[in-house]
Amino acid sequence: MALAAGERRAVAEAPAMPRPRRGWLDLQRGLAVVFMVEVHALDAWLAPGARAGVAHDVLLMVGGFAAPSFLFMAGLSQALGEASLRRRSVPALARLATHLRRAGWLLAVAYGFRIAEWLLGGQWRAPGGWSDVLRVDVLNVIALGLALAAPLALVPRRSAVAVAAAAAAAIALATPPIADWAHEPSRVLDYLWATWPRGHFSLFNWAAFLLAGSAAGALLAERDGPALLLAIGAALLAAGWAADRLPPFYARQDFWRASPSWLAMRLGGVCILAGALQLLPARGAAALPALTTLGRHSLLGYVASVELTYGALAAPLRRALSLPAVLAGVVVLLAVTWTLARAAEAWPTWQAAKACAQPRAKASGAHHAS
Repeated sequence: MALAAGERRAVAEAPAMPRPRRGWLDLQRGLAVVFMVEVHALDAWLAPGARAGVAHDVLLMVGGFAAPSFLFMAGLSQALGEASLRRRSVPALARLATHLRRAGWLLAVAYGFRIAEWLLGGQWRAPGGWSDVLRVDVLNVIALGLALAAPLALVPRRSAVAVAAAAAAAIALATPPIADWAHEPSRVLDYLWATWPRGHFSLFNWAAFLLAGSAAGALLAERDGPALLLAIGAALLAAGWAADRLPPFYARQDFWRASPSWLAMRLGGVCILAGALQLLPARGAAALPALTTLGRHSLLGYVASVELTYGALAAPLRRALSLPAVLAGVVVLLAVTWTLARAAEAWPTWQAAKACAQPRAKASGAHHAS
């Protein structure tokens, strides 16, 4: 989308209005990384005979909050960024273009990561292995979801809450008939609905989490609202639980994959977690530096958790470990992921120090030569 020169200058030159960083955002992202590492290790490494019991079921349920949390936080973060741009009086079309560029960048990252997995994992040697590159995963859905939410930049902020919430509800309610739609195999239509092995995720119903996050972000643009989030989360949990006990409404009633009741209850849990984290005092985030570090580098955490559990290096562990061994592996994976995140944070400082040292070294060499 082409922007007028004045709009481009507005984005670049609009005065910043810094606000205190919301520490609970990094905490919730950090917890989502923990959930993600746990569920990836559980799925990739646990032996078939150990996939039963209360402990396994609880871990699976907790790990199931990873993807909804990431999607919700992606929509929320974009909405908070949108509010920041509005405060700087950035024009609506420039804000829209900013959001679309980020969505496009993330979609490129999604396919770049799949290509890297295809090459490093050796799928290129298997017949039809290239299809893994085209499989729809959570990064693809986040990218397309951010693009779907981008036009909220053209809507007044207060109206954006209702528009985003209505869009999330519409996607949730439309998912069962979409899931019952027997379309021909298509990599484009897989974005709407796909099941394994054609896709891990799809826009229906996963994009509803992101749009719900967009509504929450517009609602919290000026200040945190822990009581409001807790109330919304409790209402969603109650509504989902009650709706699941009503007589079947849809021809297809797949609770775990397509049900609006499942989505309402899972979204309610995410909202309650966000509200509870907001109740922490400001020093609460500072007291959990490992979680906040993971949260600031959640994309790196995603790449590491997928590659280190499903990648070629982890092949000897594939479906071979007991539950205690998997949990020990989760601790090791989190330590490795945290180390990578710390290195990513230290890299710019190291690069700046190196750049400063070069002129001094040249000056010193010139002095000795003279």
